[in-house]
Amino acid sequence: MDTKNKALNNSLDKALRLLSYFTAERSVIGLSELSRLSGMPKATVYRMISTLQEHGFISKVSVLGKDNQYKLGLRFLEYGKLVSEDLEIRKIALPYMEKLRDKINECVQLIIRDEKEAIYIEKLECSQYIRLYTRTGRRAPLHGGACPRAILTFLSDSEINRILEAGPLTKITDSTIVDKEELLKLINEDRKRGYTVSFGELEPKTVAIGVPIFDYTGNVAASISIAGPEDRFTKNDIPRLAEEIMQTAKEISEALGYKER
Repeated sequence: MDTKNKALNNSLDKALRLLSYFTAERSVIGLSELSRLSGMPKATVYRMISTLQEHGFISKVSVLGKDNQYKLGLRFLEYGKLVSEDLEIRKIALPYMEKLRDKINECVQLIIRDEKEAIYIEKLECSQYIRLYTRTGRRAPLHGGACPRAILTFLSDSEINRILEAGPLTKITDSTIVDKEELLKLINEDRKRGYTVSFGELEPKTVAIGVPIFDYTGNVAASISIAGPEDRFTKNDIPRLAEEIMQTAKEISEALGYKER
């Protein structure tokens, strides 16, 4: 029985590894490429892909006349919808986000933490002609950008150190801060003013302002941000916009049961 379970687990591990190669930048992958990426024989990859296809997790497509091309199936859309609907904080935050978006007419984003990363779980577009490209489901390192760093900044000191010392910090753009001493200094400053600001850390020539959201236990539950092209976020605008976001974050936190001490 143990040997059988181990074989089953190995097969599951291999199948999950195959799925992990599908990303926003590489949404369609051929059989040969999957074999190369995974280091598994084509026959093994084909067998696993066929099983995943049968259950709706993989779809076979033809791209520019090339056969044996695959993309993620619609079953993931079903599961993604279930997960999204189960995120209570998204339901609670949405009307407050809409109110903020309508007031300042800038893109509003909501993220939650997943270990050392942030996941964008909601985004409201503004009516501005030039908008910021982000999408729900996008991941970013907690040290990169105002919205992710708004979570990192308000974690405990020990948790911040654990995250920063876990390994090299990913540099997304030339402006992404990866120096740990510089980050710690910035964290201390942002804690005092209550919000974070980033200049082109995730997307060049953009500015973002982030504020943490707390739950009833007093811990950081999420963060909210606004972001857009740098020409709409002057240094004179940032404090005023930050006040608007902090008020929105305060209202969401209170809706989650947070009581300021």
